[in-house]
Amino acid sequence: RMGALFGRAGTVFALLTALAVFSGCQSSSPSGALESVAPPADASTPVDPPSAGQGAQIALFMDAGMGGAADDYRDGALLAAKALGGGTLALTVHDLRGKPGDTAAQVKGQLAADTRFLIGSPSLGKAFKGVAANPAVVLLGSEPQPGSVAIVSDEIDAALEAATYAAGQGQSKVMVVATRPLSKAQEQRLRAGMTKGGAQLLGIVTDPGSSAGQKSLEKLGETQAMLLLGAEAPSVVAPALRQRGGLGAQVPFLGSHAWPSGSYGEPALEGSLLALIDQTSLKRISKRFEQAYGRPLSLEAAYGFDAVAVAAGLARTKGGQTISADALRGSAGFAGATGVFRFGPDGRVERRLAIYRLKGGKPTLQRSAPAGF
Repeated sequence: RMGALFGRAGTVFALLTALAVFSGCQSSSPSGALESVAPPADASTPVDPPSAGQGAQIALFMDAGMGGAADDYRDGALLAAKALGGGTLALTVHDLRGKPGDTAAQVKGQLAADTRFLIGSPSLGKAFKGVAANPAVVLLGSEPQPGSVAIVSDEIDAALEAATYAAGQGQSKVMVVATRPLSKAQEQRLRAGMTKGGAQLLGIVTDPGSSAGQKSLEKLGETQAMLLLGAEAPSVVAPALRQRGGLGAQVPFLGSHAWPSGSYGEPALEGSLLALIDQTSLKRISKRFEQAYGRPLSLEAAYGFDAVAVAAGLARTKGGQTISADALRGSAGFAGATGVFRFGPDGRVERRLAIYRLKGGKPTLQRSAPAGF
């Protein structure tokens, strides 16, 4: 039945759905965000040994949970410490990779007594708990844990930015099709985010063969924008929906960084809207990163940079001794290499993203990332 719904993509779709900051001071911009990007001190040489600056103590812990991105996270953080420190902070890198034993004990054993700011992978979340009095903990992932914030934008955060933009353009009736089951929490985030952004959610389809999926797909004719979740969605779902009929030819697909760039040339995606980290923001540090470390800037390195930039902003405006978990959750947020972002009460990041439209298989800037919330 699913094959009949989605033509040549049906088999694949069934398998997937059937379970399957540089100045660091108060910004002069209207947003009021703490700035992370401005003309820095010379940052052309990596710090060796892996520590930088004096002042507020920051600790970055590298572990196996970072996978192949560990060096990028580290080097991005070191670049920020050198460029933004200005005597207000000191970054120390602890490499726990290949060291068996009690991770929590290793973290506590290596941590300086006055460390107020911790950075690490989500796998270290539990080890960080209780190592200092109310420390500020930034996890290099998208899922926060108790007492921490997560700095990486996930697919839903980006998708909601795309839906909000579409709603602002008069395409407010949005249907969601995902190539994987969504948790109740994820569905709640979608529903709440759509409402906040002025969009009307027509339905969430994860199993088009189910009665609920069929009922939602009956609303294709009402749909003004189609949000696709999942890496396979642009190459599998988008053409299948066009072939199925019922979806207006001018209805755009909405996507995010989860879409592989290799899928951009799919004809069905022409005119799609993507919410992505503003490339202009990334370019502010990309040249210096490449000069310092001999390789192109990755998104992981940019996240590592911004994790330290958050600490630099807090240290310069509030003083190193005031850095705490509570200080991370200011409503104005921070302005960094990955754009303007802030952390919610649950520790999840909210980031303003740029909107790109796919034209001829290439993303073309439609709207720069907003400067504030």
